[in-house]
Amino acid sequence: MEVERCRALLCAVGKGTITAAAEELGYTPSAISRMIAALEEELGFPLLLRGYRGIQPSKEGKMIL
Repeated sequence: MEVERCRALLCAVGKGTITAAAEELGYTPSAISRMIAALEEELGFPLLLRGYRGIQPSKEGKMIL
């Protein structure tokens, strides 16, 4: 796992949205989404539950966090 991807995941969960994490870390929302998608691909399961009101960790995501 790449450190910057993990940092993006932690920030997104802490802020509650991909957009807020992007602003905090100086990336675009698309870049944060791609980093998290790469982690999900690497691990083989979803880390986040995405919804209209933001994100929250999946069951597996909670275990990783």
